[in-house]
Amino acid sequence: MTSVPQPPGDLDFDIYRHFRHEAGMTAGDLGEVTYRLLTNNGSSFGFYTKGGNREDYMTFVSGQSVEALGEEIKRPRDAAQDPVFPAKLINCKHGDAVIQCEDGDIILRADNIVFEAKGVTATNDGNITMKANKSITIDSPDTRVIGTNLRLQARKDFTMSAKGIGGIIAGVLNMASSADFGASVELSKLTSLLKAMKLDEFEGN
Repeated sequence: MTSVPQPPGDLDFDIYRHFRHEAGMTAGDLGEVTYRLLTNNGSSFGFYTKGGNREDYMTFVSGQSVEALGEEIKRPRDAAQDPVFPAKLINCKHGDAVIQCEDGDIILRADNIVFEAKGVTATNDGNITMKANKSITIDSPDTRVIGTNLRLQARKDFTMSAKGIGGIIAGVLNMASSADFGASVELSKLTSLLKAMKLDEFEGN
């Protein structure tokens, strides 16, 4: 394979039969090409800049992107709390990490899966939010929900059941039905329940 002579000006071209290298031209909204490789089928990867010291890396492929990693990593397996031995590390110094499937599913499979939101409440961070248009299912032999405050709210119906033994334990426990409001139940005992029933607004729902 032989490359073609370089064109005049501040442009670089290296053209072969199945691919080409290029740099120096403008690529629309992507910015100026500092290096790019393109195949005859339209796939490419490259570095682009819009000025300053910032370079963006972009890759476009019409098929799969597959990475096979970590074959020679020796990770001791004593407990789930063992130190991390990354075979794949994505470190975002600033900005967000977004995974978007326009027509497909996101599937995570691992020995253990950990979600940790390490932000601080002073900046409104440190939240984990899960939303689904249909349903959310949690199925495990041992399921625990632990928090300083725990609120369960159903906009329509709710059911709590146990095939074995069930129990509710609290320092002070108030239970009331809608028929109790304005009736004989002491209003001071229902204040917390009234607030909890209005908490549909606390998440903007």
